[in-house]
Amino acid sequence: MEDQNKLTAERSLEIIKESIEQSRRDITKGSWKSMLVWGVLVAVIALIVGHLWEHTSLGSGANGLWGILGLISLGEARYKSKKPRRPITFVSKTITQVWTCFGVMAGSLGVICGVIAGFGWKISLLHAPVNEPMTVILPITAIIILFMGLAGMITGSILKSKAIAVCCFIAGAFGSLLALIFHGPMEMVVLAGVCVVGLVIPALIIRNEEK
Repeated sequence: MEDQNKLTAERSLEIIKESIEQSRRDITKGSWKSMLVWGVLVAVIALIVGHLWEHTSLGSGANGLWGILGLISLGEARYKSKKPRRPITFVSKTITQVWTCFGVMAGSLGVICGVIAGFGWKISLLHAPVNEPMTVILPITAIIILFMGLAGMITGSILKSKAIAVCCFIAGAFGSLLALIFHGPMEMVVLAGVCVVGLVIPALIIRNEEK
């Protein structure tokens, strides 16, 4: 009886493990489409923002175009809600939570910095000379790129995809550094490159592996 219970428990664990592995394979198999679409979309918007920032009177105000991504996200969510729902697994739920956290953090940071810059508020720094208010330039692009790289690496680790993990590491580490070196409109060029390396390239690799 004891041996039978042991075998039953071992079989249950084996079934759970197989289910998780199958879930990983299924998600990885279809993930390249979303990665490709969002990679191209963000890269294109980044280049448009960079161009308007550099060559028009909008200046840094061109960053307001990033609000388009929020509208697209809402549209995508509405579209998916009308389609038959796929079973939610631990893997899919975890990945969704990772990228939701990234989106909330990146979006909130962008809105906060936009409001501060729009109203021309000055922030008092603890270590500023005589503790006087001063204008601070927050490297928001570098921070968002770092967030994106981290979210991508976590996703790659969950899916056991070296292509996603390695590409997102390169994009996050080197992209955030380059965003600190190149200021202003050139940051958008860096961000576009990060999207190509961290999203488009691994998407094409996964797509090629499926053939």
